[in-house]
Amino acid sequence: MPLVTLNALAKAIQRRLDVNGDEARRYAGIVMDMFGYDDSIIDNILEYQDRRLFYRLESEGLLNTRCEETILHNGKNWRIHYWILQKHAIFQSGTDKNERNTRKKNRNAPVSNPRVIYSSLPERAWAGRKKLFT
Repeated sequence: MPLVTLNALAKAIQRRLDVNGDEARRYAGIVMDMFGYDDSIIDNILEYQDRRLFYRLESEGLLNTRCEETILHNGKNWRIHYWILQKHAIFQSGTDKNERNTRKKNRNAPVSNPRVIYSSLPERAWAGRKKLFT
């Protein structure tokens, strides 16, 4: 898959977050400064404001997180959190013109009962959580 460019990310952010072009370009610049040519970064390098933006982009599907556990020399567990660019979603958002209208319509849709939503998830959706707590 090709590298994510500033313009591609700005277009995806503009469509997903429903912001103007200048704001989207500013957000894309922050993200690109952090990632550079990599697909993932460690969470420790983020400042509070950057992390807030990253959580917002994660909720829109443009970023994702991953966690690793390692055991230190003293026997304690150490968790390392990573942020990952969702290239497929970024490139798809930059080209899908109907997505913005669909997302706006879905924002006004009534929220379903959370119990129904969670019970409808497949078992593999919980696999990542089980690893963290076992």
